[in-house]
Amino acid sequence: MSAITLSSNVNLLYGIGKEYAEKLAKLGIETIYDLITYLPFRYSDWTSVRTISEAMDGNEVSFYGQVVKAPFRGGYKHNSPVNMTVGDTTGMLALTFFNSPYLKDKFERGTKCFVHGVVTCYNGKYQMVNPHIEKDVDNKETRLVRPIYRLTSGLNSNMINKWIKTALSLVANSLPDFIPPQLVKDEKLCSPLDSYMFVHFPKSMDQAQEGRKRLAFEELILLGVGMKLSSGNENANQKAIKVVSKDEGLSKITHNRWEKIISNLGFELTDDQKKAFKEVQLNLMSDRPMNRLVQGDVGSGKTVVALLSMAIVGLMGMQAVLLAPTSVLAKQHFDNACKLLDGSGLNIVLLMGKTKASEKKKIRQDIASNKASIIIGTHALLSDEIEYSNLALVIADEQHRFGVKQREKLLINKSSQEGINSVHNLIMTATPIPRTLAMVVYADMQTSVIRHKPKGRQEVETCFIRSIDDKKIFEILINALNRGEQAYIVCPRISSNEEELSDDRIVENTQNEEIEMQSVQSMMKLLKDSGLSDRFETRALYGSMKETEKLRVMESFLSMDTKLIVSTTVIEVGVDNPNATVMIIYDSENFGLSTLHQLRGRVGRGDKKSICLLVSQTKSQLACQRLELMCHSSDGFDLANKDLELRGPGDFFGTRQHGIPTLRAANLFTDASLAKIACDSVNEVLKKDDEEASKLKETINMAFKMRFANKINAL
Repeated sequence: MSAITLSSNVNLLYGIGKEYAEKLAKLGIETIYDLITYLPFRYSDWTSVRTISEAMDGNEVSFYGQVVKAPFRGGYKHNSPVNMTVGDTTGMLALTFFNSPYLKDKFERGTKCFVHGVVTCYNGKYQMVNPHIEKDVDNKETRLVRPIYRLTSGLNSNMINKWIKTALSLVANSLPDFIPPQLVKDEKLCSPLDSYMFVHFPKSMDQAQEGRKRLAFEELILLGVGMKLSSGNENANQKAIKVVSKDEGLSKITHNRWEKIISNLGFELTDDQKKAFKEVQLNLMSDRPMNRLVQGDVGSGKTVVALLSMAIVGLMGMQAVLLAPTSVLAKQHFDNACKLLDGSGLNIVLLMGKTKASEKKKIRQDIASNKASIIIGTHALLSDEIEYSNLALVIADEQHRFGVKQREKLLINKSSQEGINSVHNLIMTATPIPRTLAMVVYADMQTSVIRHKPKGRQEVETCFIRSIDDKKIFEILINALNRGEQAYIVCPRISSNEEELSDDRIVENTQNEEIEMQSVQSMMKLLKDSGLSDRFETRALYGSMKETEKLRVMESFLSMDTKLIVSTTVIEVGVDNPNATVMIIYDSENFGLSTLHQLRGRVGRGDKKSICLLVSQTKSQLACQRLELMCHSSDGFDLANKDLELRGPGDFFGTRQHGIPTLRAANLFTDASLAKIACDSVNEVLKKDDEEASKLKETINMAFKMRFANKINAL
């Protein structure tokens, strides 16, 4: 049998066969490294040891003692309870165990033991029912701090803890060590092995925290530096096309075409838009590849900045690509680009999965010949069949919805120009990213922020409705429809037994509440039975529909033929209809603040008064607190920070949507200061570019690949 390494599959570990390996895989544990980095989410602290005489009714206590009366069955049946009596120097206590016949032969009179459980009073006597009991020879072997792991069916915390102990004994000498010695000294961090021993087998809560601190630093380094190293963005030798010369700028002919585009705009950019656009222009004047993130709150006008940036590239005879996450959004971007660039002489093409084969062939030819300069589409643009002639700029709208490896295809330029090996990269996101997250996750990127909305946009009134039967809901809806306005109704399910849950779905708030969630189908039936859908054209929309059908629904809505859309969160991103003024979100406790804010942003995009109704019958205090926050804030950045504070980074982003793995030791909200310290310390070493830097880079790359890379690349 080959030696066990950190990258070995867990099924090679003694005690884990195929069945348990499959169960562990459900927890994201596939390798030995996955196993040892699977940390407890809480601990049972039994360190408050008392004597029996100090025990009170209802108290949860721990004590050392010995068996006074040996275990015996309380009846003749196989499932009869096992009873025993234990005592210390201060008194005695009766113990009763159900479904534990094995205990009868495990303990005998005089056996020293450790007991933990809840004391109850029965017939005037103190007792414990089903307490934890174990032999304890000299009162030193008992572990008083017990790790509790998140589980799946068929596993328990003791099993996972035992396997981790076995694994650590086999790989103790090969644990990655990539925290610079100076940082270890300054922060008084323990060794790599101690960090795992302390979190999985702590002797005190302080020791568990000491181990977690080191592992938090490791995670922050892997995420902040490892992701950057893995993507290759640290390579200073990358070179992109210099789109605009600082000296020459736009030629006179090109300048006239630019003025035409500006006149098509029809309004003045906000200060935030001007600043972001200027930052992009400066990047395009350099042959160093732009790697910029444009964060913009809902309705702040990010797309205009993107289209103007593409226009500059096109006017200079080069190509720009805009990737959209959905066909609906791609079509919307295409329509906006056609209006903005009308009369500029730029050839704009739209390529999606649903595009007819004959059209695809023509578009691919135009792209290959440089005839098409403004290229907009979905994942279809990532096809190997497409050859770009002179690609200079790639813009990804809602970047996290594209696989990492897919996007990187476009960032490698196959230009005929000597030395050009990259393109300029611009990422837009309508999900405001808290600064603490951006600082680590996008550490290798420059950031532009667009906070303020264009003039004329009204604030959307937001109301928390605590009953689905509140008459106010349909009064507001019908009044708006009667005025010729349009509306959305959002439900978390497609049908009663078919879910299309948002990546931002929250489950913990309602896990103890039996609330029947509203579905698109049940809402469509309700609207039909009430006669509302007969008066106002109503259409359903959800993610599993064919792309062509989704486009038909949205085109009908944008042309105002359809008055009301009943949808899942598929309409969360980017849909722009100035005539939509009412957003009703049922079972709104199921979604994070970021998704609720995006949904709310589908209305209020014109000059009409708009309203968002958050309908929820939840009794959860946390859920109600979050919904109240929505009613009092329209600032996406503020809400993002609140959401991160309430839920933590793993839940805020959602691995599948944003490509950011769930952290186990660190919390990017509470550990913001650690994130900067960790990354700065490592980058200082890497700057030296000596043997120490080379070794550190190699170790970080290895650890990142084991901990995060495979999970990110699978997105």
